[in-house]
Amino acid sequence: MERPKLLPGDEFATANPMALGKIINVIQTAKAVDNDSEYTHTGIIVDPHGATLEALWTVNSQNLWEAYKGKKVLIVRNTGMTPKVFAAGMEKIQGHIGQWYPAHRLILHVLHVAKWIHWDRIVCSELTAKFEAGCAEYLGEDKAAGFMRNYYGINPDDLVDRWKISRYYTTVFEGIAE
Repeated sequence: MERPKLLPGDEFATANPMALGKIINVIQTAKAVDNDSEYTHTGIIVDPHGATLEALWTVNSQNLWEAYKGKKVLIVRNTGMTPKVFAAGMEKIQGHIGQWYPAHRLILHVLHVAKWIHWDRIVCSELTAKFEAGCAEYLGEDKAAGFMRNYYGINPDDLVDRWKISRYYTTVFEGIAE
């Protein structure tokens, strides 16, 4: 497989076939408008080689291709992404880099109150959505190019569903990472 050309600001989702991934999918499916959920983790691609920024045990970076080898991955690109838009999105999430993963907030997602109770701690999909909110703020309301504006309470399926139907997103890759 030839890897796609990645750009800073591309976003990704992965499917977790383990027990936690299955539980997340059940919960996301219950909330999903389309009654379907496949991806359980999201993040941001920060360089052409596949370095990511994502909420793992802490918010940090790893290589997409190495970390998710053998797993299903979706990579998308917003048509409004530029280096300046990317920088604005990164600035918005800068304060979260290094934060510990707030596992206790997963319960708040189940109870559908994570939108209001967050203590400025974010899970993976909220990090990705907050990155998008920074991009949207930079562009301004009339030119926000399909970027999310809210982020607390967003789950991976919310992002993936929107990416797949938005005219502002193109699929760069969907398949098994090798």
